[in-house]
Amino acid sequence: MKHFSKLTHLALVILLLTSCGLFESEDQKFEKVSSEFIENYLMGHPTVAVAQGYHQFDGKLPDFSKEGIDKEATHLNEFLAKFESLDTTKLSQNNLIDYYLLVSQVKNSLHKYNVLHIAERPLTYLGVIDLTPYVKRNYASIDQRAKAVIHFEKQLPNFLVTAKQNMSSINYKEEVELSIDAFRSTAEYVEKDIPKAFEKVYQKNLKDSLAYSTKIASRALRGFADYLQKHTLPRAHGKYAIGRRNYIKMLQYNELLDTTPEEILKIGLKKLKEEQQEFAEAAKVIDSTKTPQEVFKMIQKEHPKADSLVSFTKNKCEEIRQFLIDHRIITIPSEVRAKVVKTPAFMVGATAAMDTPGPFEKAEASEAYYYVTPPSDKWTTAQKEEWLTLFNKYSTEVISIHEAYPGHYVQFLHLNASSVSRARKLFGSYAFVEGWAHYTEQMMLEEGYGKSEDPKVMAKYKMAQLSESLLRLCRLVVSIKEHTAGWSVKEGTKFFMANCYYEEKPAYEEALRGTFDPGYLSYSLGKLQLLALREDVKKRQGKYFSLRKFHDQATDNGMLPIQLLRKTLLN
Repeated sequence: MKHFSKLTHLALVILLLTSCGLFESEDQKFEKVSSEFIENYLMGHPTVAVAQGYHQFDGKLPDFSKEGIDKEATHLNEFLAKFESLDTTKLSQNNLIDYYLLVSQVKNSLHKYNVLHIAERPLTYLGVIDLTPYVKRNYASIDQRAKAVIHFEKQLPNFLVTAKQNMSSINYKEEVELSIDAFRSTAEYVEKDIPKAFEKVYQKNLKDSLAYSTKIASRALRGFADYLQKHTLPRAHGKYAIGRRNYIKMLQYNELLDTTPEEILKIGLKKLKEEQQEFAEAAKVIDSTKTPQEVFKMIQKEHPKADSLVSFTKNKCEEIRQFLIDHRIITIPSEVRAKVVKTPAFMVGATAAMDTPGPFEKAEASEAYYYVTPPSDKWTTAQKEEWLTLFNKYSTEVISIHEAYPGHYVQFLHLNASSVSRARKLFGSYAFVEGWAHYTEQMMLEEGYGKSEDPKVMAKYKMAQLSESLLRLCRLVVSIKEHTAGWSVKEGTKFFMANCYYEEKPAYEEALRGTFDPGYLSYSLGKLQLLALREDVKKRQGKYFSLRKFHDQATDNGMLPIQLLRKTLLN
């Protein structure tokens, strides 16, 4: 009995020391720092927090003043020191994965502030002026959401004054021109869509306040666009290329890859050549008397009209979803469907996109939107026709596989339903998110989607799938060339036209996107990594390998860089 009492006493002492923080395990220390970092991150990025479902941050904007940026950098350095003081050999496997994820997040943020100077770039400010969560998510009453919009809009003038103060000559002509159009489109959205979205607000004083705040927000947005036009554009003498050293940092911090742009470029060019050959072989099945480009142009003419593009896309999604169920390709965690709608005007450069609720959003605000982009009314007839060639019947189905089933929509249904840590739900890898969606295009055809007794129909689906793959491989090449080898937008445009057979207008838009989104190499990068991981899991599991299980596990672990996903699945 005495012996038992001593043990009990010892246990109580250990429990007391642990509760006081004097005897914390390394896992407990990590979880504490992780929680502190996430709370600090949410406070510093309120628009991101709202999009994730944390509505205690409704109506708030980030602080991009010099003092605010200095404070953010100080916090990041403090957290980096805390993380690096931990003994990683004593962390559990799950916490070790989260450790690598969070440290790379901190380093990436510091790099963006200190080296890439994102606070001096106009597109940075555009990225946080997002009123759509208050419009499209029914997480609260319409009056409550209107109050958040009013508070948000009233802050915009001062927020954009800070943006003006931060603008510098590091900006490049193409980004500023793009930003001017985008800010004017955002002003148009505020003027037209906000009043329409809140027309059912019942309180008279609230309606008046919203009308007033919307007016000052619109004026501030148009004023900022005019400022960019008159003051920033004439002195925009910067270069869009981030340079080889920063490109390597991007790969390290975003994807935990210790490789060079040249090594990736070599793989990408080899794969591009192989898939161009596959593209040519599929074209021969359809018409051996024509070149592959001529055959694909024939296919591209089979597109819906601009005014029926959205309804055409919607009709195909249910069919694709049912294919997933029938062929047991992946578990679909929800019966809720994504709504197919026209892309908002302010979403720069999007052909099609998926907008899902955040993983911390309320169940009643589970609306997800699949955006499809018809040609702009401002374009010429020829430009509109060129744009619609992207949405031929077969390509539209492949795009829907990418964006919705089993691409981004199913991917984020798994994320929202999973029990992984907050870190894994908040932070993710560009290459995993886009690589997964891109991987599914090829995988679906491998599993029989588009199968037909008519070999020409199957060849058309194959050409459509390869067209998307060729586009992403061209993005990989152009990203590396524009940012490490001095390519101009004109050279990038020519490369897209010559190697994925795009018309000039969409080819130019793709090359332009590469200037402000060097990470768009991630589509092909992630797809190739996932294909390699699938083969390694197959080898490990042999006859017990299940494609559905692999897909479920890949999407149930958050949005990890594939290097970390590899450790998780193979260990």
